[in-house]
Amino acid sequence: MSAWWRRLQGGRIGKIALYGSSRAFVEGVIGVRGVLLAGVLGPKAFGIWALFRLILAYGNFAGLGLLRGMELEISKERASSDTARQWAWGRTAAGCTLAIFGGVALATVIASGVVGEPWLRTLLWAVAAGLLLERFWFYGLSFLRVAGSLREFALLELAQALAQLVLTLTLGYLFGLDGALIGFVLAMAATFLLLRGRAPLWPELNRTRLKAMLAVGVPLSVSQLLSAMLATVDRLVVGAWLGFTALGQYAFAVSVASLGVSAALVVQTVVFPDLYRRLDSEGAAGITREHLDQTIRPFVLFLTPIVGAGVLALGLVVTLLLPQYEAAMRPAAAFVFTGIAQGVVGLAMVAVIASGRQRSLPLFSAAALAVNAALATGTLALGFGMVGLAAGAVVARLLYAAGVIVLVAGKAEAAPLRVAMSILWPIAWCAAATTLVAHLLPPVDLVSCLLALACYLVAITPVLLALAAYLRRRLRIRRA
Repeated sequence: MSAWWRRLQGGRIGKIALYGSSRAFVEGVIGVRGVLLAGVLGPKAFGIWALFRLILAYGNFAGLGLLRGMELEISKERASSDTARQWAWGRTAAGCTLAIFGGVALATVIASGVVGEPWLRTLLWAVAAGLLLERFWFYGLSFLRVAGSLREFALLELAQALAQLVLTLTLGYLFGLDGALIGFVLAMAATFLLLRGRAPLWPELNRTRLKAMLAVGVPLSVSQLLSAMLATVDRLVVGAWLGFTALGQYAFAVSVASLGVSAALVVQTVVFPDLYRRLDSEGAAGITREHLDQTIRPFVLFLTPIVGAGVLALGLVVTLLLPQYEAAMRPAAAFVFTGIAQGVVGLAMVAVIASGRQRSLPLFSAAALAVNAALATGTLALGFGMVGLAAGAVVARLLYAAGVIVLVAGKAEAAPLRVAMSILWPIAWCAAATTLVAHLLPPVDLVSCLLALACYLVAITPVLLALAAYLRRRLRIRRA
């Protein structure tokens, strides 16, 4: 193995690249599952599937942010290489997870016995089993991530994604929505067995450790709940106003936006343990300034143009292979950029926790949620449809990202609002350009797709120039 390859593996960029290649494949598998499942089930059943995933997402917050507190405490223990203490924190987190979500699962099973609709009864059974298994699975993955087993973390992610792809699609094809739900639960159960020996599964409850984890997790949980409502309120409005078929169409558009969040998770997985370990020696201000300029800014500048081009190209694929979802691609052209904005929030959140400012997050989340809910109901009431709904979601998500960056930059920069605007403007620019091109030049064949992409590249020239200027600046700094 050459010296440059060993240096690549040991550095931050190398870790991001190596883990990123694995994560990109995992996200590709998950994306294929979503697209194929939408085609197998059809818009109405896929709308119910989207409701199932929304319920699991909200059920996560019964955990009170415990895993975020666990990550912080184990990151501190890694500095002393005390494996026994790391596992002790894990056992307490496992015990609390089992107690909370076991109780939620039991209550859901009881509720399923009193509902009259067969589809709702099946959905509640799937929620009971799926939520408990999923949360314990994410506990195990969180432990592996923070304990430093990045290779095992990546392999388990891949195994779980492949199990979901095979079981959910196979059973969904054979038995429809019921089969897809059963496939999801079976995939979670099968991959849960892989955690044995890699994370502490024998639960215990230690009051001191639990209190320390919840002190970090509860404020974050409130903010994350508001963030989840911010991320999903438009889907709830679509389901309530327009029904399951429209929800299935919109959920297909929403699935495209996962790219930005997934890319942020790749970077966040590598960055946050190092950020927490350096906090005591270097201080929050210096770390924050570096994090904003060397992690969040290039994340936006690199990913935003690519995502816009990708969603335009995807429009052609959907038109040819899944014409029943063709109507979803116009809102997707705007909505995809909420994924980038949410990715920025996820990356900035690492610095918020490191600087101990998480108690201020609920205020920003609540404000953005109010804006998103108002825009969602207003755009539908005024007849702007799902495109207007998606545009409102982008605006609300950008405001939230700006608030979090201001919170992060407040300790390190003299003009935090200006810093936030300088980071986020490419998202707004590319979102407007992509939406306009998708509306005026919908890619219905190869020629129109190439024309749309060419017009898009011209429209985002200012973003490309900003990216080139950033690269030149970083190159000068390295040479100096």
